[in-house]
Amino acid sequence: MRDANWVQFTRVSFFVLAFIFSVSVALQVLIAGIALFVNTGGWAAHASFARYFAFIPLIMAIMAWMGGLSRRMLRKSMGLFGMVIGMFLTAVLSSRIGFLSALHPVIALMLFWGSVDMIRSGIRSKINAH
Repeated sequence: MRDANWVQFTRVSFFVLAFIFSVSVALQVLIAGIALFVNTGGWAAHASFARYFAFIPLIMAIMAWMGGLSRRMLRKSMGLFGMVIGMFLTAVLSSRIGFLSALHPVIALMLFWGSVDMIRSGIRSKINAH
């Protein structure tokens, strides 16, 4: 049996991390936009900022498992992490396989949408629980 306080902590942590991740993805897109339209020196910031939040979905998956969240939330977290890997691959391989570069912003949209969907699911489950 799990301690109720620990379960509550891991579940809240999961959704806080989902929020941080979605804000980070939005900031990452903003940094890319600045690099593209304002100052090309921003590409270094775009490349380095991703490293700070890339593992958040993996931590979310651990929190989902530890908090007894649904398997769906666990799968979504792992899916986000898989998309993060896809982002890195499209960035690294885009010079060799040009069409991959077109997937890079599409995956960013999916990352943002996926993390916001997880937050909304958490809010809905709290509303439905009361």
